Amino acid sequence: MPPTVRSALSIVCVVALTACGSPSTSTSPSLTAAPLHFDVSDPVGDTAVDGRVAVPPDLVRAIVDVSAGNVTFVIQFAAGTLDHLSTRVVVLLDVDRNASTGISEGNGLGADFGLDLFAATGQGVITKADPVGCAAGQSCFTPVGSVSIVVGADSLQVSVPLTMLGGTDGRMCFQINSYVLFGVGSAVIFDFMPNSGVLCLQ
Repeated sequence: MPPTVRSALSIVCVVALTACGSPSTSTSPSLTAAPLHFDVSDPVGDTAVDGRVAVPPDLVRAIVDVSAGNVTFVIQFAAGTLDHLSTRVVVLLDVDRNASTGISEGNGLGADFGLDLFAATGQGVITKADPVGCAAGQSCFTPVGSVSIVVGADSLQVSVPLTMLGGTDGRMCFQINSYVLFGVGSAVIFDFMPNSGVLCLQ
């Protein structure tokens, strides 16, 4: 199983079972850094296919802004592909831009945190990497907080304080994927953004 799929499923298991872990020491936040902005697009129609989902959640654009001590993600779907009852999104974050820390995704991303966003509840769960537990075959991420999300007709928006992401100054790398959960720990990932590699704010 590809590491990114494993990480997404680990976050799914964490949300479903509401497991808890001990947060590690975080660095002091740097909230005076200059604002950062990133705008990325993804091809329409490049999703996986699964007979259980008539219209797969198709990621087409993400806008990321870091300002005033928060990072905000606006995630856009192709028209009509965001099912408000079933669509979920995971944002994997490499906040220290070091692939050797966190959970290795095999694509140059070492995920230190994850954001699991569920349209149906309007909530996002912030999870933190647990490399020791992951190596032992347990969950790779444990929940450390939650935030509200704004659900639009074809979009999800979430804003997260940088202090909840280890005090990073916002210069981070990330990858986004959309998925649907079919019971505890059983998920299908339909789309990645970007399709390969990672994106970095710097």
